[in-house]
Amino acid sequence: MQQKLPTVIIVGAGLGGLTLYHALIKNKDKKEFNVKIFDRESSPQDRWQGYHICINNYGARSLINCIPSSIALNLPIAMPNPVPNVEYHGFSLSDHTGNLLLRPPTKQAKDVFEVANTSVGLSVIITYRDKLRHVLLENVPVQWGKKCIGYEETDDGVWVLFEDDSKEFCDILVGADGINSPVRKQKLPELQIFDYGVTIIVTDVTAPKNLIDRLIKLNGNDTFQGTVGLNGEVTATVLRFIPIEQNNDEDKSESYYRTTIFFEYPTKLDDDQINVDDNDPASVADHVKYMIRKLRPECELTNIILELWDLVPKTTSKTYNPTRRRKLQDIDPLSVNTWTSNRITLLGDAAHATSPVLASGANNAIQDAEVLSQALLNYSSENYISCIKEYETEMLKRSSADVLNSRFIELKQTSPVGYIGSIFRNNFIKISNFTMNLFDYNFLARKN
Repeated sequence: MQQKLPTVIIVGAGLGGLTLYHALIKNKDKKEFNVKIFDRESSPQDRWQGYHICINNYGARSLINCIPSSIALNLPIAMPNPVPNVEYHGFSLSDHTGNLLLRPPTKQAKDVFEVANTSVGLSVIITYRDKLRHVLLENVPVQWGKKCIGYEETDDGVWVLFEDDSKEFCDILVGADGINSPVRKQKLPELQIFDYGVTIIVTDVTAPKNLIDRLIKLNGNDTFQGTVGLNGEVTATVLRFIPIEQNNDEDKSESYYRTTIFFEYPTKLDDDQINVDDNDPASVADHVKYMIRKLRPECELTNIILELWDLVPKTTSKTYNPTRRRKLQDIDPLSVNTWTSNRITLLGDAAHATSPVLASGANNAIQDAEVLSQALLNYSSENYISCIKEYETEMLKRSSADVLNSRFIELKQTSPVGYIGSIFRNNFIKISNFTMNLFDYNFLARKN
């Protein structure tokens, strides 16, 4: 009699969940599973899946290891090759007037495959998240419109429960369903979300070349540029210097660039006299500009930042993350006393959501997929717990360290320092920058 294939259910068709699906299918000659993947959205286009994200050498290597060659060949659609002598794929940090503080050494690569082959130091490529998700959806039979609301564990497996009153049985359940994961809330109800006391607003705009040229003249050609202020305010722009097609009435004689813009500030600085409608992008953009003028000095950098926020669309259709104020939060998976390994495990933001400052979120989710798929190669009905434990031991150690490193830097950046305090902070950052570049050593790179 043919033995029944064990079933793995993945809840969440984000980057981590899709990468895991591909990895399990790719490895079926070594260990075959019946893999099912569900997502609460009604279709792949239900929400905008954007913003620019930073894929580093660790994430790129795991991604290429997990996906079939046919999909790997399409990665340049989401990760266009760096433009030589035009783009520097790396991070820079300046003070509130545009004086450079930090530009860690980052190894430049000709494409994502060279990024993946970087074994020493840090290499990155700025990626279109929405396009990467689209590439990863190829040949994946996602069951859409299936919102998981919990599960029931039995001696033989797990019943996954959905909002439409349906349920599915599996041997292993993987919650890849984001920071508000119902799977995590049931598996680890004591695992709390950490609130920074910081408000963050993120959006995409279409910026004209003349504005981007002014930014480059002031801050250089880094694809990820941040600034820190005196009052805990932080700004960032993430972009590719690749013109995009225009479908509107903007001047066709000028190139335009898709640009992700961030603004963060201590929530306690909110002015109670100002009413903001978080369902109205124009109201949120006006609030951001008000806070920028309130917290930042008048200078060319401030003018550029204000002009970028002027570009926020006045109306927003369905988006992955609409233009609105949000709480900055993370999850340290090792903040609980015990993490019991069983048939239910977590992946990506469901286990270890992190602040965006080190751009480690997507990379960790993709690495989770590789580590879990490799651990499941040894799966049997007798040793499934040891397989899950092997994955969780590595995942918890790696991701907890990244969450806490990101938290430390984020809290430092968003702490008000005043004029005198900024002198000490900025000089410390400059010394760190000098040391890193002198020895070609990036403090922000993972050491494993």
